Amino acid sequence: MLQSHKKRLPPEQRKAIILKAALALLSRQGLEGFTLEAVAREAGVALSLPRHYFGGTRELLKAATHDLLIEVEQTLLSRTIAMPLPERFAKYLELLQKNPWGHSMWMRSTDTHPDIDQLVRSARVKMSEGMYRKPWSKMSKHERFDALGRIGYIEAIVSAWIEDNFEGTDLVHSLILKAIAVQQNT
Repeated sequence: MLQSHKKRLPPEQRKAIILKAALALLSRQGLEGFTLEAVAREAGVALSLPRHYFGGTRELLKAATHDLLIEVEQTLLSRTIAMPLPERFAKYLELLQKNPWGHSMWMRSTDTHPDIDQLVRSARVKMSEGMYRKPWSKMSKHERFDALGRIGYIEAIVSAWIEDNFEGTDLVHSLILKAIAVQQNT
């Protein structure tokens, strides 16, 4: 009798499945109960595979945060998306509403994980560069301070909106208009 054998997936695909499961678990439950075992169950893989591919919970959390930050950057900064800035911000807010764990991670990244803090700092620099349309090294101290201040302000509004159901639409709209004005002047 022939036995049906599951075809073994290549390592890159198994790693991607585990990361996707981690993101789904984080979106549904947040950071509470985020363990390698829970991710393995979510992915439907052996309990040892998340540790094999990511090393530990912190490394898997770093990979998930990195994945979400890339999605945020693409939403806000991609020049290939033919979408007006207000729609990009709406998509950004929707992304964070679906993934409040991610916003929480990068708002308190200094306290939780130095590698994640570095990812967050890098993302803020990229967003600043996108706002002023020039490399960080070519930005004046005033431009850097202005860009990081706006990003911090948006992050604070989003935090209040996620945590308290605060209606920050008018404030975000004014920030969008200012960001458009900054881009048009550069």
